[in-house]
Amino acid sequence: MNVLSTLKAKLLRAFAKRMKAKFTYDAAQYPLRLFEEKLIPTAWGPARALFYWPQAPSSEPLPVYLNLHGGGFVAGVPEHDDSYCRRLAHNLGCLVVNLDYVLAPEFPFPAGLRQSFAVLEWLAEQAATLGIDPQRIAVGGHSAGGNLATGVANLAREHQRLRVVHQVIDYAAVDLAADPELKRSTSDKPLLGPGLMRFFNRCYLSDPAHARDPLASPLLATVEQLQGMPPATVITAEYDILLAEGQAYAQKLRQTGVAVTERMFTGCDHMFTHLGPAASAQQAWQLIEDSLREAFSSRLH
Repeated sequence: MNVLSTLKAKLLRAFAKRMKAKFTYDAAQYPLRLFEEKLIPTAWGPARALFYWPQAPSSEPLPVYLNLHGGGFVAGVPEHDDSYCRRLAHNLGCLVVNLDYVLAPEFPFPAGLRQSFAVLEWLAEQAATLGIDPQRIAVGGHSAGGNLATGVANLAREHQRLRVVHQVIDYAAVDLAADPELKRSTSDKPLLGPGLMRFFNRCYLSDPAHARDPLASPLLATVEQLQGMPPATVITAEYDILLAEGQAYAQKLRQTGVAVTERMFTGCDHMFTHLGPAASAQQAWQLIEDSLREAFSSRLH
């Protein structure tokens, strides 16, 4: 990665950090027992994670939802997802861990993915101390975070100490090998354009050949490489240039025998869960909440 691209990534990161979601929840609606920041040791340095502890007491170990923010693998911060994490923790009675994973180009593929998985393993190792159930973990993410989430779910297959019971894939890029110029939108001005996608890919993939790795491009995984994946909620948006690959990945998961809840939101673009329209964003968050509730409750029986 050259100096100019690194500078551009840092400028984009600074701009993204100042961005505010147009659709958020009032934190007072969803009070918590505790909100805290932890530094989790990993091979890529300490990973900053925001912990949202539900208010309602539980005699059982808590289920866990690991949230991975968007930003093209280059930008974004967990604070962008703060109000949604509060809602999920409060309504589901689960611990939500909102991760600040390492970003490209300083940490290209597979660093962010491997670090996210290392955090998942740390949570399982600390389960007794934290009071959580390592057999009831869900992972989810938005845009690039959705890519990482399904990659984490893949790495967790047949794990001895933990179990991922659900994956939330929210308008994710799941085919980094395809030319962004060929990813079309029915909107004249989609939020995510081919130029930005190309820049994200250059930052994230230090070697272009990595684009064909199933952990970078889950859509390219074989049926065998997806065997044993957990049930999935796949959300796509009508005007998003990532619509077709999201739908194709949902179909591939089904072919593998994975239970998939899929919804394409009409009249919406990339990041609509954060930017609106409000009615569609609310419906999407309700879908995520309902899917996680079912996943967490089914593991109790």
